[in-house]
Amino acid sequence: MNFLAHLHLAAHTQSSLTGNLLGDFIKGPLPTGLAAHFDEGVWLHRKIDAFTDAHPEHRAAVACFAPPWRRFGGIVVDMLYDHWLCCHWQQFSPDPLPRFLQQSYGQLLADHARLPDGLPMPLRRMAEQDWIASYRHREGLGQALNGIGRRLRRPLPLGQALATLDEGAWHACEQGFVRFYPQLMEHSAQQLVHYRATRAP
Repeated sequence: MNFLAHLHLAAHTQSSLTGNLLGDFIKGPLPTGLAAHFDEGVWLHRKIDAFTDAHPEHRAAVACFAPPWRRFGGIVVDMLYDHWLCCHWQQFSPDPLPRFLQQSYGQLLADHARLPDGLPMPLRRMAEQDWIASYRHREGLGQALNGIGRRLRRPLPLGQALATLDEGAWHACEQGFVRFYPQLMEHSAQQLVHYRATRAP
């Protein structure tokens, strides 16, 4: 999953928003040496990604992309899931998306001062420049994917992958997301209850 989904699932489970996003940047075993709530967020991030990557809906969406795009299908589908989460936001959250993003960015930037090395630069720029709002529109999504593609070992205009989905495939993948995401919300909540229970004094 990408930034918006991890922020939403962190809020849904009342875990650290910053810790959940740090999961993309912190590798290796836990604890990390950071505060316990950051470690909890990193742990949940990993559980979310593992559940997502193994889910039949996510795998079916990746399979919709023909070579050479399928090799990067996981990246593209994760970004598409943020796009569809924007589009279906009211189905999954009582808070208006702009207010949720404003509050989330505020928390990230507050935690920037609390982390020994601050936020990783992509997270800081995302919060300062409101990247996520652009994901709602296909053009903004394509630009974000192109930005990711430029950072690949062999740069690739990754946004072009979106044009390879016809309307039928696009709709099928979107409906797959709508079926999948409530399951991910439930799984995330259950996993965090278990995590906290095993660490209770």
